[in-house]
Order: sequence, then structure tokens, then C-alpha cells
Amino acid sequence: MIMLSSKPIIAIVTGTGAQGRAVARAFHASGLWRVRILTRNPNGTVAKAFRNEGMDIVQANFEDKTSLLRAFKGVYAVFSVTIPPWHKLYMHTMSEYDQGVLQADAAKESGVQLFLFSTLPYVGPGYMGLGGVELYDAKARTNDYITSIGLPGVYIGTPAFIDNVHAWPLVKKVDGGAWLEFWDYLVEKEKPVVFLWVEHDLGPATLAIAESFRTSGKPLSKHPMNHTIQPVGSWRGTWGDVSREIERQTGLETRHTVIPDADGRWHRDLTKAFIYQNNHGLYPDVDFPTQATLDLGVKFGTLEEFVRMKIVPMFSE
Repeated sequence: MIMLSSKPIIAIVTGTGAQGRAVARAFHASGLWRVRILTRNPNGTVAKAFRNEGMDIVQANFEDKTSLLRAFKGVYAVFSVTIPPWHKLYMHTMSEYDQGVLQADAAKESGVQLFLFSTLPYVGPGYMGLGGVELYDAKARTNDYITSIGLPGVYIGTPAFIDNVHAWPLVKKVDGGAWLEFWDYLVEKEKPVVFLWVEHDLGPATLAIAESFRTSGKPLSKHPMNHTIQPVGSWRGTWGDVSREIERQTGLETRHTVIPDADGRWHRDLTKAFIYQNNHGLYPDVDFPTQATLDLGVKFGTLEEFVRMKIVPMFSE
């Protein structure tokens, strides 16, 4: 059932995924917004938990415009995520660009006022002979499409997810817990990396941006962030920093390995994304957290906090 509300409604595409969960929790906790979770499976564990917390759960097909139009009815803002069709946990058949275009078209037709799109930088076909990185390029091209149709929006740049250390995971006990094996994919241990603690920081940053638009008192198209890329990152560090901090806090020797590709675990396109990260970096000229997000009052987590809260409990006796 589509619920209307006196509060502004945000519809969250793939609202039970990692990014969607973080955004949903922040908007719901604020008390300022009504949260509408869009999911293929309204009976899933996360959807049920969110329903019990008072969020609206709407079954939606993200590759069907009619379904999206129904889900976007009465919505003020949309948080949009596209998923690569090779992702093993989803069943998408459309390209990421086509997913993004469909969501943007449905949002505009539904009268959505603000489109918050999770994006990545454009690499292009000429970089290092990679032939492009579709995981990145499709999202970047979607930014341009959203701008072209005049839909007010912000392109939220998301860097490396530190959450993957425990979610994938990237660390495990070895020899009965005598030591820990830690690994990352392709990026050299001491290469600078921008990390985002999705669970902790993406939601508050997205909420702050949305509130800046909603309370500005001016047309959203005139907001200084409209149609801009706003990178959201918690800190810049290295994968070596991560493994050393895990060792420091757990008291267990942590041996760090760099796996040469992600082809077997995931897909060749993700390997190309890691090649780009290792050689160019994500947002190499930007300080993190960004001044723009700090000015909005967002308080970001740290590596030390992440390891204490999420990694140490994995290895507690």
C-alpha cells in the first residue's frame, strides 16, 4: 500500500541494500521525513524489520516504469542506486545507465522534486587501455542525463566502502586464531584510498544534503549543490593503515595480502575499477571529509572507531 504523509517522503531504491539501509535509517531517525523503502522482496528480513520500525515498504520492479511511477507517487525526494547486472545478489538485466535513466524519468514524471543519485567518477575508454570501466562510467553518464532533463539533483560520489572488511569479509582467523589474514583487491598496501563508512556516514551526509535543499527557501534548481558531484568520504588512508589498526586493536598478528584481481570472486569490470583506484585514485584532489559536508554539520566516523565497533567483535572470544 502506498502511504501518503504530512512529512516529506523519501523513496529509497534498493532500500534494503547497504547504501539504502544507511540512508533509510538516517532519514527515519531524524523524525523529519517519511521513509518509503522500495524492494523486490517486501517479506525479506530487512524489509520486515524496517516495517516494524515504522517505515513504509513498497514492492517495486526497478526495471519497470509503471512500477516505479506507482512507488514514486507523492514523493519529495528519491535516493537512487543502480546495480551492475553481473552482481550476484541481484537479478538485474538492464545496464546501470538504463536503470538510472528509467529511475530519473519516472521521478520527473511523478513530480519528484529532488533526485539524490549514488555515483562514481567517469573513467572513459582510453584510460590505460581498459576500454572503460562500466561500473563507474554508467553512473557518470547518468549524472549527465539527470542534468539534461532538468530534474533537480545531487550526485553523491561514493568511494571505497570500508564496510566490506566485515561484510565480504576481507579478514579471517588462521591457524585456530593464531593470526589474522587480511586482504584487499589489487590496490597496493600504501596507495592512498578514500574510504566511506557507509553504515555510519552515508545516511547522515545524504540527509544533510536533502535538508539543505528542502529548507533553503529557494527553488531547488537554484541551490548551489544542484547538479553537482558531492563526494562523501569518511577519511583518506591506505589498506595498510586498515590492517595495522586491526592488528593493534585485536592484538593478533595481521598479515596483509593484495589479491591481483577480482575476476573470480566478482567480475572483470570490478577488477578494472580497482586498477583505476590503484593508478589514479578516487577524487585524488579532494580532502576528506569534504568541507561541504562538514559545513552541513555531518560528523564522520574514523578508522579507529570502525575497527573497534565492527572488526574487534568478529574476533572476540
